[in-house]
Amino acid sequence: MISTTTRIRIKDILSRIENNELVTLEERIFLNKLSSTSAVISEWVSIALGPEANSIDNDSL
Repeated sequence: MISTTTRIRIKDILSRIENNELVTLEERIFLNKLSSTSAVISEWVSIALGPEANSIDNDSL
């Protein structure tokens, strides 16, 4: 379970991603680490990035 502070930080970062605002590399690494350990956070990231990013990630060559 994540703390309220962490959840608020995640939601803030995801909101900025959805609005095409500045997100630092450190914040992206933070999201990546958390999403690799939490299915819920991984789903939040997928939703924030949108279907285009999801299809690129899952595209098989």
